[in-house]
Amino acid sequence: MKALIVEDDQDLRRQLCTQLTEKGYTVEECETGKDALFLGKEYEFDIAIVDLGLPELSGLEVIRGWREAQRDFPVLILTARGHWEDKVEGLESGADDYLVKPFEYSELLARINA
Repeated sequence: MKALIVEDDQDLRRQLCTQLTEKGYTVEECETGKDALFLGKEYEFDIAIVDLGLPELSGLEVIRGWREAQRDFPVLILTARGHWEDKVEGLESGADDYLVKPFEYSELLARINA
């Protein structure tokens, strides 16, 4: 399975990449919304994990751009924004799931597998 990790926090991004690689995923990573939009439009992924607060384009803009381009891979939002309104907006933008930081890795993996 191929995963795209879109996270501007370098330490968290590297941890996610390491953990998913250890579970057998092939992982691509980026830290900006522009790079994420490009990668998601140009390459095939089985899942994307996307932060909302990204440089250049927000995570919501990225997800909307993918959906407008008919990219239908599952998207899990991983963010510190935990209000119910943020969750609704994220899901309405085209995301499939929403997980708030801080999080437990086992819950993230369970959501990815679901």
